[in-house]
Amino acid sequence: MKQTFDFRRFWQTLKWTVLTEKKSILTAFVAFTVAFLAIQLFSCFTIFDLKRGLGSEATYVGMAVCSLLIGFMGAYYASGVLGNARNSRQRVTALMLPASNLEKFAARLVYCCIVMLLLLYVAVFAATCLRMLLELIAGHDDITAGLSVFSAGDLKIMDMDDDGLGRSTFLYLAVSWWSTSIFVLGGLFFRTRPFVWTNVTMFVGSLVLFTLLFYIGILIGEDRIKNFFMNFKDMTFDTFRLIVSLILTAFTVFNVWLSYWLYKRLEVVQHKWFNV
Repeated sequence: MKQTFDFRRFWQTLKWTVLTEKKSILTAFVAFTVAFLAIQLFSCFTIFDLKRGLGSEATYVGMAVCSLLIGFMGAYYASGVLGNARNSRQRVTALMLPASNLEKFAARLVYCCIVMLLLLYVAVFAATCLRMLLELIAGHDDITAGLSVFSAGDLKIMDMDDDGLGRSTFLYLAVSWWSTSIFVLGGLFFRTRPFVWTNVTMFVGSLVLFTLLFYIGILIGEDRIKNFFMNFKDMTFDTFRLIVSLILTAFTVFNVWLSYWLYKRLEVVQHKWFNV
């Protein structure tokens, strides 16, 4: 098999992946629809007060919790790139697929990071429709979908005004891509429980990094650090956001490349701890 990218082979591999996982997809859709509906109903029917008119606020609280759950599960599914190659039999099947490594890797990446994420959004949309119907039956007078919580335009904490909306959205997407790529990399590196071990590694790595930065700051001295940051006093916040977005995008590209490099090293016989 030539190690080039052919869209037809990629599409066939993606279809095979989806059809193979159709039972899991249907089960996940039903489970998350019920979970999202329960979250929204709990919010609307416990916080809702017809006299005070808190219907819309209660809806946004429930939708915010749903968005957090989607973010959590999005990371979980991103770490499952090798979910179809956990044992020797599955690995043989994955290795024998009539597609190049790049096509198989791209198909799994699209399935885990796009197809499953879209499933979560469809589930929350279906749950929202059911919740609005039940609210209508219950006689609530302040019914709203609340789906705008998932829009980057509602992230006021990031100072997203109309002029900087494009740059802020780019920063939001860059952070999302970068965090997703970390879990993809963890899913290809760790043999078992990749989601758990990726989180543990990130936590330990953060502690080590901040400890090193703290002691480096002590060695450099407070005055030198202040003088260093004074060189950037004329930098605007928009420029800062753009630089951070580009840096995170570069790290995302590197993580995806490293993930693909690990995927190409996939063998039938697994390492005891890692997939390398």
